[in-house]
Amino acid sequence: MGLFGGLDCANGWRWIGETAKTVVAPGEGGIALKVMRGEGPVRIEDVAVHAADAQAPGASSIAVLVDGAEAELVRCELIAGNGADGAEGEDAPSEVPVQASPGNAGTDACSDLDTSGAPDAALPGGTQVENACGGALSIGGEGGAGRVNNGGSGEIGEPGSLGAAGSGEPAAGDWSCAAGGTGQGGDNGPAGEPGFAASGRGTLSSSGYVGASGEAGRAGKPGQGGGGGGGAKGGAAICGGGMPGAGASGGSGGPGGCGGLPGQGGGAGGASIALASVDGKVTLKDCVLKAGNGGKGGAGGDLQPGGAGGLGGVGGMGVGGSKNACDGGKGGQGGNGGPGGGGLGGPSLAIAYRGDAVKQEGQTTLTPGTAGVGGPGGSSNVAENTGAEGVSAAEQEFP
Repeated sequence: MGLFGGLDCANGWRWIGETAKTVVAPGEGGIALKVMRGEGPVRIEDVAVHAADAQAPGASSIAVLVDGAEAELVRCELIAGNGADGAEGEDAPSEVPVQASPGNAGTDACSDLDTSGAPDAALPGGTQVENACGGALSIGGEGGAGRVNNGGSGEIGEPGSLGAAGSGEPAAGDWSCAAGGTGQGGDNGPAGEPGFAASGRGTLSSSGYVGASGEAGRAGKPGQGGGGGGGAKGGAAICGGGMPGAGASGGSGGPGGCGGLPGQGGGAGGASIALASVDGKVTLKDCVLKAGNGGKGGAGGDLQPGGAGGLGGVGGMGVGGSKNACDGGKGGQGGNGGPGGGGLGGPSLAIAYRGDAVKQEGQTTLTPGTAGVGGPGGSSNVAENTGAEGVSAAEQEFP
C-alpha cells in the first residue's frame, strides 16, 4: 500500500510536501504509527508523525514502529515525545518490628517446686522463648538449673554458635554471675542484601520498548537469641528446718529481634524513539528523525530496620546464704532489610532496531535527545545501587 501526505485537498490535491506535511499526531502517549507485516511493501511519503509525551510510569513515546514489514519512508518527519519517569519502588513498612518477648525468669531457691529435700533436688531454669519471624526462628537459651551441690549451665541461644550460656559451675568457691554466669547477649542478625541496580539496554519488541527495573532487596535475618543464665548452688541446710535445697535457677535468654523487610526495585524510565524497527526492512529517504528525552529511572524502595531483641530473663533469688542465680542474655537486634535497587534510565534514540539495520538515503538526519538518569537506590542510596543511565544515540541495535 501507499500512503501519500503533503497534498492540498482544498486546491486540486496539488503536492505541497516541501512546505507542509500531513500530520499524524495522536493525543495520547505510546506508538503514534505502527506499520504491520503485509503481503507487500509499504511506502509512506510526506507525513509528519508526532508522538505525544508518555504519561504512565515507565511508558515510552515512539513515533513509528515497523513490525516485521518492508517499508520505505520518503520525506517524512518522525518526532518522538519524552519518555515517562519510572515508577518508584515500594518502601518496606516504616514501623520497626515489635520487640521480641523477654526471656523467662528463673526460680527462687527453696521454692515450692523443690519439696523433696533430697540432695539431688533441682530447680529447672527459665524455659526458652521463641520469636517466629516469617518462618525463621530465634530462640533464647534455657536457663541453668539450680541444684544442691552445684548450679547448672544455661543453654546457648540460637541461631548460630554465639549467644553463649552462662556457667553455674563453682570455680574455686568464688563463683558469681560476674565471673561468667550471666548469659551472653546474642549477636545482631545479618542485614539483607541490597537489590541489584538495573543495567543493560532493555528489550525491543512488537509491543515497543521495555527497560530493566532494579531488583528488590533481601529481608534481614533475625538476631541471635541470648544465652541462658547459670543456675546457683544450693546447700545442705539452706531451707527452713535445716533441710537441704537446690539453689536458684537461671533466667532464659531473650530471643533475637526479627529482621527488617526489604525495599522493592525502582522501575525503568521510558524511552523516546523516533523509529523502531523490529525484524523489519526499512529504508529512509530524505527524512528527519528526532527523539525527545528518556525518562528517569525510578528510585528503589526504602528498607525496614530490624527489630530489637528481647531482654534476658531474671535469675532466681537465693536464700539462706545461697547466691542469686544469673540473668539470661539479651537477644540480638534483627538485621536491617536490604534497600531496593534503582531503575534503568530510559534511552533517547533516533533509530532503534532489532534485526536488519535501517537503510538511509539522501539527506536523512538523526537527532537523539537526552537519556534518562538511573534511579537512586532505596534509603538515600545507602548501598550505592543507583541504576545505570540510559543511552542517547542516533542508532542503537537491540538483541
